[in-house]
Amino acid sequence: MKETKFIEQNKEKWADFEESLRERQHDPARLNELFVQITDDLSYARTFYPNRSVRMYLNTLAQRIFHNIYRGKRLPVERLRRFWTDELPQLFWLERRAFFLSFCVFALAFSIGVVSSIINPDFARIILGDEYVEMTVRNIEGGDPMAAYKREAPGGMTVSIAARNLFVAFQTAILGVLASIGTVFILLINGIMVGAFQYFFVEKGVFWDSFLTIWIHGTLEISAIIIAGASGLVAGSGLLFPGTYTRGQAFQISIRRGLKMFFGIVPIILLAAFFEGFFTRYTQTPDVLRAAFILTSLAFVLWYFVWLPRHKASTGGFHELPHDKEIPPDRAHAIDFKTIKSAGEIFSDTFTLLRRHPKTTLWGLFGTAALFVAFAFGLSHQDPASTFYLDSHARWPFNTLVGTAQFFQNDPVPFLFYFQTMLLVVLTIAAFRALEQEMAAEMRVPFSRKRMLLAVLPMLLPMLGFVFVFQLWEEGAAFLWGMAAYPFLALWSAVIYFETLNPLAALLRAFRLMRWGQGLTLGFLLVMLQVLLFMFIDTPIWGLALQLFSWLVPQQAGAMAAYTTIATCGAASVLLYFVFLMIALCGGLQYFSSREITDATSLFEGIEQVGSGRQIRGLARE
Repeated sequence: MKETKFIEQNKEKWADFEESLRERQHDPARLNELFVQITDDLSYARTFYPNRSVRMYLNTLAQRIFHNIYRGKRLPVERLRRFWTDELPQLFWLERRAFFLSFCVFALAFSIGVVSSIINPDFARIILGDEYVEMTVRNIEGGDPMAAYKREAPGGMTVSIAARNLFVAFQTAILGVLASIGTVFILLINGIMVGAFQYFFVEKGVFWDSFLTIWIHGTLEISAIIIAGASGLVAGSGLLFPGTYTRGQAFQISIRRGLKMFFGIVPIILLAAFFEGFFTRYTQTPDVLRAAFILTSLAFVLWYFVWLPRHKASTGGFHELPHDKEIPPDRAHAIDFKTIKSAGEIFSDTFTLLRRHPKTTLWGLFGTAALFVAFAFGLSHQDPASTFYLDSHARWPFNTLVGTAQFFQNDPVPFLFYFQTMLLVVLTIAAFRALEQEMAAEMRVPFSRKRMLLAVLPMLLPMLGFVFVFQLWEEGAAFLWGMAAYPFLALWSAVIYFETLNPLAALLRAFRLMRWGQGLTLGFLLVMLQVLLFMFIDTPIWGLALQLFSWLVPQQAGAMAAYTTIATCGAASVLLYFVFLMIALCGGLQYFSSREITDATSLFEGIEQVGSGRQIRGLARE
């Protein structure tokens, strides 16, 4: 059968299938029937038209049907079991050197904390703070040294401790992206703190009571921090030792391994928080029981993270080799605007675009940040430290995000809102122009100032979210606003820029194109990226970076405070503009992917061209 006849005979059926897939409610039996028929047609097309567009179209249609059938499929229990019994122990065996190095760094830091406390009796006050030391001294004098663990209700205490410890462990692991330096630094800080903390009770003569109380939860908690340190060292190893891979490929492989190790300790952190909230408070429990509890926890850690990996490796118990064969693809090729992409592919393509357009990235970020700093501090009628307040000891990383609202509305700086509007207009236009440079000439839209200005309007709404929503609901609103609003507003801007100049028509079109599952995933990735970037400013590493250049600061009253504020605001603005640029690029890429899902423009164009190309001895010329 000729290809044109094959298409003519089946195109109505395929159109019906397309319409059925757009329905909100799907009949499982009907979907199964569709899948069988489409795969039959696909098999025929693969046999007789292997290099034609009709095969590509049917393959895409079959994938969509398959996705609708299996998208609700739950994670198999067997796969989950294998992760805990095989994959994770194997990963710890392969990265045993990082595990041992993390333990050594923590042990060294612990020793430094102890020795420093012996040399300087006030060292505990420097590390732990005067308030905590004074409270503990009062508890010791009152006959209950561990009263601090009894102040809060068990449930609330467990939740707050779990959240704090998860953040510390995640911070330890993720700072491995700084060539593992950040991870080593966090391990040193935590080790010194624990050493000073433990020796403080030795100095006060209540070591045994403190040991049997603290290490009920501390055995799992400190083990988790050490393992998080190992995961951070693994994550940064790709940058330091790429081997035969490119540095980018090695880094992607290593960070996947590191994050998998981190996810493996999440239950340990939660269990330690539960022990601290519900068990540590019972200081009157017999010493034998508390010691047995500590030894049991230690035995579990040594069994699962040390003995089991070694035993399975020596007995051939691992089922398969590591998954390094899944090397991430090289993104040197051009961005494809005619394919359907997942949220992860869109997110990855944004980094590809930023890397392929370094001038846009560097000028867009550092140029706008320099203009912002010059405008904000140049027009402010107060000193720099009073113009912006950035809490470097925020209790939660979202607090730093909430603090960025003052970058848009700040009383000491007149007209700041309008100036930021201008800067974000420039960034949005730069993002869409970078997208256009990757397109074929026939896909590009005519240059128009009106088009550019209208396209920016939806992108300004996230800025209003910074100013108003964050101030009302703080952390929760920041997270939810970012997840839901960022992807949709960026998609709306892309529709205006690439399709229609009517904002209302573009809004309706954006609602039709929006895939909320994909959008929320993109929003989550963008918000988490924002949190991770701003987390860096909340770490002591940024303080050390400031100290490196502090010798350039003049020895005048208030000069150091001004330098710290200006440098921190400059760094925060670079991070803020980077995330905004990412939002705009994600919106443009999401638009083309969603348009292909809804309209299948490129596929229909390919089908219409079937039979119109030149022939070479009866075969279509490719």
